[in-house]
Parts: sequence; structure tokens; C-alpha cells
Amino acid sequence: MKPTLLISGCSHAAGSEIDGTQDSKFNRSHSFGAKLSDKLGYTPVNIAMTGATNSGIARSVLEWFDTQYTPGTEVFVLVAWTESSRLEVPMDRNYPYHRSNPSADWFSNSAKNYMRVNMGYPGGDLEERKLVPYYQEFVARDLNYLEIQGANYVLQLEYFLKMKKVDYAMCNTMDMFTQTPHLDFYLNKIDKTRFMDLGSRGFYWKYKEAGYQQQNSKYWHHDETPHSLYAEELYNFIQQR
Repeated sequence: MKPTLLISGCSHAAGSEIDGTQDSKFNRSHSFGAKLSDKLGYTPVNIAMTGATNSGIARSVLEWFDTQYTPGTEVFVLVAWTESSRLEVPMDRNYPYHRSNPSADWFSNSAKNYMRVNMGYPGGDLEERKLVPYYQEFVARDLNYLEIQGANYVLQLEYFLKMKKVDYAMCNTMDMFTQTPHLDFYLNKIDKTRFMDLGSRGFYWKYKEAGYQQQNSKYWHHDETPHSLYAEELYNFIQQR
């Protein structure tokens, strides 16, 4: 049996809009995570969720190991963090995020208990539209706080996976960190041999600034070519450790 490559992240790790749709088996099978799994000879298990936050990404890995992992089986984890300007709020209602991720190989059930807040999205129903602007103002006023939280999520998974003796690699697909004295305390503790290009703007901006553009994308995503290029970078990073 082939080892498993567990892929966690947001829509970029899900390969969103490669074929023009938000989520599909085609997108996930042509994402950088799936291409990396081919290079490694692993079986991909893509649990990335469109719109995911860094707290949700971290929790999805913890939940997968809690409910799906069989001790002793070989698993390699790829964590593709998203932008820090996203947060999720615990709520006393369920959010059907699974409906927008029909092609995920597994869905984090705990995600239903949180309202996601992304900049630029006003909310869906009336309750969200009342609450979301408050949290968006908080994000705009204190992004540094959320970046520190993001660094802590990185360390949380780093310590967890090392404790489990599970091999892993990390990257970021969008802007995640802005160097500040407060943040540096945490960044200096992250294992840079496991986090590719820590401090960079990440997958999306790297190839956007290199001139790659998905003509039919509505929500800032790349086509298959940057996914192939990024998979090669990740593979070389893992092999050269």
C-alpha cells in the first residue's frame, strides 16, 4: 500500500478554478498537492477547504488524525497555509461549508461550528451581514494579532506532528506574515527546514508576479501550470532537506 499524502489548506490547495469551477475532482487531482503526491509516489488525501482560515486548516489536521489516522501507517502531511486576514468565529449554529467542498476526500466536521470571516465578503444571511463587518473591522485594525495567531498555529502543528513522528512540509499560498518584533519571537521558533520559503508572499503571488494569470478566474486562483511548477519546487524542497 502506498503512503498517504495528507493535503490541508484553502482553495489554492484544493486547486480551485483550474477547470473554472470552485471545487471538482479534476481540480484536486491537478492541484500542486496531487502533483507532489505523484512525484513522491504517494496516495493524495486532499482535505483542503475553499475559504478555509489558518485556524481551520490547523484544526482539520488535528481532527483528521483524531478520527481517520491508523497508528503505524505511513503518512506525510502537506500544510498549505492561507492569508492571515481570515478568521473564524465560534457560533451556536451550523454552517454547511461541506456543500461548497463536494470533492474533498474528507471533510472536517468541526468546521460547521464556526462562521468564517473573509475580507471583502459581506456575509450570506441577515445574521452574518450584521456580524461580519464588526469582525472585518477588527482584522483591518489589528492584522498583526492574527499573524501572531497564525504563527502559533504553525507551531501547534509542528509540535503535534513531530510528537507523532509524522513527516511533513509546510508552505503558504497567500500573504501570511509581516515582519514585526512581536511576530519575530514566534517566527524564529518555526523549523525552516520544514517550511518552504517562510516569510514569502506564497504560491498565488509568486506566480501572479511572474506573469501567470488564469483568464477565467473570478476569485484569485491559478490554472494548472503554476500548480505544476509549485509541485516541483515542493518536491525539491523535500528532497533537499
